Amino acid sequence: FFDDLQWAGKSSLELIQALLSDTRGSGYFFFVGSYRDNEVKQGHAIFDLISGLDSSGVKSTKLHLCGLNQHDLNLLISESLCMFPRLCKPLSDIVFEKTEGNPMFAIEFLRSLVNCRLLKFSLREGRWIWDESKVRSENITDNVLYLLSAKMTSLPENTQLALKVISCFGIITDTNVICYLSSTSEYSDFSVWLSQAINEGCIQKIENGFKFVHDKVREAAYSLIPDDKKAQFHHNLGMLLYSASKGQDLSGAIFQVADQINHGISLIQPEMRVEFAGLNFSAGSRAINFSDNKTAYSYLKNAFALLPRNSWSSHYELSLRVFLLYAKSAYSCGKVKKAYKALKTILQKGRCVNDKLDAYLLHVTILHACEERAEAYTTCCEVLSQLNETVPDSTDNGTMAEIVKRTGDMLSNISEVDLMDMKETDSAIYPILKFYNLLNCIAFWEKPEMMPFIGCRMIYLTLERGVCQYSVFSLTHYAAILCHQCTHVLNLQEVCRVGKAALSLLKRFGSSEMVPRVYFCYYGFVAQYTEPLQLCTDNLRKGFEVGISSGDSAIYAFYNSIHLIRLAFHCGENLPSLLKETDYHLEVMTRFRNKLSMPYLTSYRETISMIIDKGGSTSQKYNSDLPEASNLVYAQRHTEVLQVNKMLQSFWLGYSTRCHHYAKKVLQMDLLGRHNKLMILFYAALNSFRGIKNNNGNGSQFIKAKPLYKDAISALRTAAELSSHNFSSKVYLLEAEMNSFEKKYDEARSSYAAAITSSCSSRYVHEQGLAYELAGLHYAKFGEAQTALDFFREAKQCYLKWGSKMKVDFISQQIKKAVIS
Repeated sequence: FFDDLQWAGKSSLELIQALLSDTRGSGYFFFVGSYRDNEVKQGHAIFDLISGLDSSGVKSTKLHLCGLNQHDLNLLISESLCMFPRLCKPLSDIVFEKTEGNPMFAIEFLRSLVNCRLLKFSLREGRWIWDESKVRSENITDNVLYLLSAKMTSLPENTQLALKVISCFGIITDTNVICYLSSTSEYSDFSVWLSQAINEGCIQKIENGFKFVHDKVREAAYSLIPDDKKAQFHHNLGMLLYSASKGQDLSGAIFQVADQINHGISLIQPEMRVEFAGLNFSAGSRAINFSDNKTAYSYLKNAFALLPRNSWSSHYELSLRVFLLYAKSAYSCGKVKKAYKALKTILQKGRCVNDKLDAYLLHVTILHACEERAEAYTTCCEVLSQLNETVPDSTDNGTMAEIVKRTGDMLSNISEVDLMDMKETDSAIYPILKFYNLLNCIAFWEKPEMMPFIGCRMIYLTLERGVCQYSVFSLTHYAAILCHQCTHVLNLQEVCRVGKAALSLLKRFGSSEMVPRVYFCYYGFVAQYTEPLQLCTDNLRKGFEVGISSGDSAIYAFYNSIHLIRLAFHCGENLPSLLKETDYHLEVMTRFRNKLSMPYLTSYRETISMIIDKGGSTSQKYNSDLPEASNLVYAQRHTEVLQVNKMLQSFWLGYSTRCHHYAKKVLQMDLLGRHNKLMILFYAALNSFRGIKNNNGNGSQFIKAKPLYKDAISALRTAAELSSHNFSSKVYLLEAEMNSFEKKYDEARSSYAAAITSSCSSRYVHEQGLAYELAGLHYAKFGEAQTALDFFREAKQCYLKWGSKMKVDFISQQIKKAVIS
């Protein structure tokens, strides 16, 4: 239950929406939120939350709580005064007129009447009495704050001061703050004053501090401070806390102290600006440790502003730390230009390469994300050169093959236990491996032919100098490269072993920084040959979440996004939910201005939308056109993903000739990934059984199914040796179609049954639906209308679960035909 959502920030409300819209977890999530509609204006983020939940199909109930009606208010007052309702009705009518039935307002108004002796208990009459004309003439505003403030002004001055002080910290004031204040001469009796406020019913003691009994009470206490003196009051309070806590561990109250001083940041004396820049830096660092980048940015922006103009000469170390952390938090908040400007300053003012390494790292990451890949690659190589590493401009195929073979031989003799027991490297190798890590990701787009060299160099450094957290990525990267090149199942098994061992090494170092990098590499390129796809998507989601919470890992978060959506589609996740998830990832990419990854997701988004309802109610929100290619590799990779998705759309929509056209083009691409190739072979072979006419002018000849089937079944049987979960159902379904094509009735029946059972076991609902559908068409072809009808009905249920209205409509037509038959 979240109360007072009218005070929640946009990011908090966006988080609530993301949690409630997450269909994988929100089925067990009951959420209640409340807000005051008289305290929000048009355009408030609360309305975006409500409309967002509606558009996401989240079931919700909206309740509008009005004030008590006259009858109920009269009963409330009647029970409070122990009088018959008819006797106190004149009083309750006046209270209703002035408070509109607001319960708290009504109670406070009655209390004010008692305090003013306008409502009093008569011993002579034995009941409460009042003067209606005087009560009616009592002048109050239409806000309960007036009554609460009036009540507080009658309290002792020290009690009022205590309420004003703790109102500056919000609803709850931490015990640490109370202790620091109590240690000063000015507030030595602060605990006594707070006890008086408790007795007056304004605040209550809780486990870790003090809490106002109601937010309106806190508002009333805060209103006791004149508006024109609030900044000075906050600032004085912050200065007092800072002085009292100086020399002590401020971790428990650093945010409160910094907040109070920052309220009056313009009041800071020149000689204190550097000191408070350091305080804001510490607060920002602590916020980043909590992954609260927006709060961190606020503190670091203040630290940035408080530094003097000559800070790089007068306070070099502090300037270096502030500028770097400010750049990281700015980038995490999507403020790319501000981050870039701060990093440029570090690279200009830094005294040596070691001081500039972290800035270079984030600088290159931003260049990469903004498609300045050539500059990013060159900068990485220049930094490595300064670290005494030489990256050649190119290497010939023979040299590269020898390097890869030598690396493979070294790794083949190393077990998972050996890796876990290997010594940890010295700190000097850290930055080298860190930049090789980044260079490798850029090379994927800029110079893919250099990726084997980079990966092997990282592994060589690891085996020679010892392991560290960056060694993990070098191993998974090596496994990913070889997964693309392996031609034999035993070689592929060995490569997957290396990747799996790297995950164990990741646990040894417990580095969250490496999670998004390692996960996108292992679960995006390697694990799909040995692990269930559902496990891959779960971990890719984790990789995205961890990466997006860390500014300098955002680009790796988006790499996880690409593989997540691709594999989530191939393992048959619910399409409408996957569409929402894709839109969320695209929105985040837009905020980070990550143009690199967006064409991938927009292509898959179009495929998902088309299969749901041919794009009817899920029209494209994002531009799916490819951006102007900055190099040939970039153009080839984007063309690949576009044509892969055109092929997938054509298959599911039943456009056989178009499907064959795109499959043929995609299978000729040199950069086509291994898993994508397996999926294309599968769908292309299934499609060939539909009878695709050759484009020879008369349409009398057909594409031969057997050559496509032979290539696909060979590749998929090899893959199924390593992962029956991911590939066996595909093998069975292809065998069923070939048996049906060759009129082997009994064999086909057995294979269809095996395909249905296997896809059900693997939880691939779309492939299960496809197996039922193709089995239904098989039985219809052989004149078994009732059996065909049964299979079509099962297919419809699967497609309903998948969320494809288009396929449900198609199967419904098949059911009608079967019924007629």
